[in-house]
Amino acid sequence: MGLTLARSGIAMSSRSSPAGTRGPHAPRALFTHVVSASPALRSSFTTLSSSGEAGPISFGFSAAEDGIAPLLEPGIDALVIDIGEGSHEALDFLGRVVSLGPNAPVIAVGSGDPALQTLAIEAGAEDCLSLEIDTLLSLGLAIRRAVTRRQLRDERPADAAQTAEADKPHVTLVQETPEAIVILDSQGTIRFANGAAQDILGRTSDDLVGKPFGLPSDPGEHDVTIMRPDGDSRLAEMRIVDTRWGGVPARVAALNDVTVRRKLEQTMHDAEARSQETYKRSQSFFSNVNHDLRTPLTHIIGFSEMMKNERLGPMGTDRYKEYASDIYSSGTMLLDMIEDLLGIAEAEMHEIDITDEICNLGQLADIAVASQRQHAAEEGVSIEVDCPDRLPGFRGDARRLRQGLFRLIAEAIHCAHRGSTIRLTVREEGGGIRVALEEIRDPKIVQMELDTLPDFEVADDPFVSAEDSSAPREESLALSLTRKVMELHGGKLDITRAHRRDPESGMRIGLSFPPARVIR
Repeated sequence: MGLTLARSGIAMSSRSSPAGTRGPHAPRALFTHVVSASPALRSSFTTLSSSGEAGPISFGFSAAEDGIAPLLEPGIDALVIDIGEGSHEALDFLGRVVSLGPNAPVIAVGSGDPALQTLAIEAGAEDCLSLEIDTLLSLGLAIRRAVTRRQLRDERPADAAQTAEADKPHVTLVQETPEAIVILDSQGTIRFANGAAQDILGRTSDDLVGKPFGLPSDPGEHDVTIMRPDGDSRLAEMRIVDTRWGGVPARVAALNDVTVRRKLEQTMHDAEARSQETYKRSQSFFSNVNHDLRTPLTHIIGFSEMMKNERLGPMGTDRYKEYASDIYSSGTMLLDMIEDLLGIAEAEMHEIDITDEICNLGQLADIAVASQRQHAAEEGVSIEVDCPDRLPGFRGDARRLRQGLFRLIAEAIHCAHRGSTIRLTVREEGGGIRVALEEIRDPKIVQMELDTLPDFEVADDPFVSAEDSSAPREESLALSLTRKVMELHGGKLDITRAHRRDPESGMRIGLSFPPARVIR
């Protein structure tokens, strides 16, 4: 909505500026808010303010699209509404501002059409001018006349009924805002409270008007606690500014109910404090468990190793030596299980922070296989590695990956049959990298087992060992830890068990790493 000027220039009066008038007849300074999106009209008012022809008048600007919020500012002496050619929206906005508007006269500016001039006056405007006909000086003087007329009406004596009506809070734009607004006089007494203020204070307008505010009334920002008559309390942020109400000094208090936000902040703070306390306790627990279990196990493993190696002399009986070897193997296995348990517990509590570094999955696989070759030989299992010489880099935690691969190979050796071969393959697949372990067995041996052993399927029973079964348990400690390592890197682990009725099938375990972690 805007006004198009009919001519490029506007004649300026050559008379002396009223701003130069001194004495009792000096015009007072006015602040006028202009609602217009027309750059030309805004420029004209700026020129009028600079020239001082109509006395000291300053202007603020907004557009109809900005709504009524800019009109809530205190200290407005007059309003100028640009109705342009008189569209339905422009006239509707004019009537809305007049009916709800601040206690200030409203002057319409539009085209020179007589019908439009009449419609503007009927809508409640004090006057309707046109820059097609009127000069900037006449527009400025019209603003002053409108303000003077409004002041005279406000100061005119009224009968008892009119006085009683005048004492009621004037309907203003503040009633439309969702913010709680309270207007106070110079003594801190409430003169007006909108609906939102009545809701937050827990009192009706009749209970509030004429009563002390009961909260800080100094200009500025305050954090206040409101005690309502129903016993409930509200937390609010309050901002107080000086203004004028009914021509006398007053203060406007704007309250924002932050009860829910403050309670939510406190809840989040308490939750974070509890989380920190839980984290400290878990760290202490892991440290204590690690120490309490490792210390006796270290003694068991160390002394059993000395006994089986007969470092202090012959034991005398070969069976004692076998028992010492069994104790050593069991102790070592138990230590590995404890490390797996602690690793899984850390991962379940999301306490593992992986480090991003450039890794070579092929080299990590070689290291893990090399550390398990002796164990595999003792179990009668051989390991082969099939990895290309040139493999893309990988972004991940090398220590965690090495730990996961080590446990994965250990589980595969545990589940593999004696005489079988475990082939570890590393390949690019689908833009990512896949590591696969596959058990390879002689079909003749498999067929012989089918002919001689009972026909049964391996049950996923925690009390049944997976040793020599070619059926790794997905919830075993080793695979659970490996799965957590994969999840931390955005990958996944998949397991395929061997089927006894299919000699060609075998145990397969795959690790699929996402393309996002591959570096080329």
